[in-house]
Amino acid sequence: NIQSLHGNLYNFYSLHDAKRMVNQIYTYEKDTTEMILTTQRPNVVLIILEGWSADLVKPAGGYDSLTPEFNKLCEEGILFTKMYAVGDRSEQGMAGILSSFPAQPVTSIIKDPEKSIKLPALNYEFSKMNYKSSYLFGGQLRYGNIKGYLLNHHFDKVTEESDFANNIPRGGLGVHDEFMFTKLLADQRLMSSPFFSVAFTLSSHAPYDYPWKKTFSWGGDENKYINGVHYSDHYLGKYFEEAKKTPWFNNTLFVIIADHSHNSPKEYNFNEPAYKRIPMLLYGNVLKQEYRGTTYKKICSQLDLSATLLTQLGAKRDRYHWSKNLFNPYCPEFAYFEFEDGFGWIRPEGYIVYNASQDRIIFKRLDHPDLENRLLTEGKSYLEILFQEYLDY
Repeated sequence: NIQSLHGNLYNFYSLHDAKRMVNQIYTYEKDTTEMILTTQRPNVVLIILEGWSADLVKPAGGYDSLTPEFNKLCEEGILFTKMYAVGDRSEQGMAGILSSFPAQPVTSIIKDPEKSIKLPALNYEFSKMNYKSSYLFGGQLRYGNIKGYLLNHHFDKVTEESDFANNIPRGGLGVHDEFMFTKLLADQRLMSSPFFSVAFTLSSHAPYDYPWKKTFSWGGDENKYINGVHYSDHYLGKYFEEAKKTPWFNNTLFVIIADHSHNSPKEYNFNEPAYKRIPMLLYGNVLKQEYRGTTYKKICSQLDLSATLLTQLGAKRDRYHWSKNLFNPYCPEFAYFEFEDGFGWIRPEGYIVYNASQDRIIFKRLDHPDLENRLLTEGKSYLEILFQEYLDY
């Protein structure tokens, strides 16, 4: 029971040695950056995709025709092809994306209001720059205490299923994505610039009862899931079709990222790095021309959005110490993810997945056997310092 924790469950080394290793991992040769935007004050629209795996996105090396609308956006944006989710649940994804706090095994910081209220959040940084903020979801936000987290972090407006008109079509989870996107656009038309607008999709989550004729008959057990993603993708495209007609579109940066991944017809093991890979795309007319239609191929994580975005906006990012600025050419390459009792640690030269309760490596791929010890030490140090920080919050 997490309540009876009296110490760090992942006490592999002395805290001093673990901290030194983590500091080393995060050391940049130079603190510099490429600037990818034409303005430092764009509107920012963050679209969080429920459970999208990179396996479904063709430009990220996935299946051919499941996300044609997203694929089209990739032709004009910056697609991150080696982006990993920190956890496997939505509340972990929210903390990873909005607060750059890594998911930890055993518990989730968002579920503990006394701790999560102290987290940094992108929303705070935006409010300091006089942005208005909103968060929109077609379902119920009490799951994983996401609503408590959002309200504690002072979003100006939080909208969930009960705030939609009664005549809007719903499924078992809430309002279907096509109607959520319609409301998103209607709300954005009323917002004054600059604004920070977050939307979270739901139709790619079970029970997959979206009002849509099945397009694909393949995919085995994941057939409903891939059709759900295809449905969401279709209405994502419709949203952009309409958004392009608005006066605020030209001054807006869109960030599209998944909260976590999902099993795909490729059937990777749940704890393999390939399973954890998700899409992220930066898109919009505020991107400098030379960055449009490019791919970012370095290993990175959801955690890295904060430092990357805040650097582009000329804002302070020191509270987001788990986050890396991906447009620093000297940015170190790594990604971490958790599972029930362990972690995955991914580097360009290989990865290890370590089960802490069994004290063994359950998956690995290494360019050279000598790397195992280094990767294991890095990953263990990371988890130890992370868990200590969680306890200290």
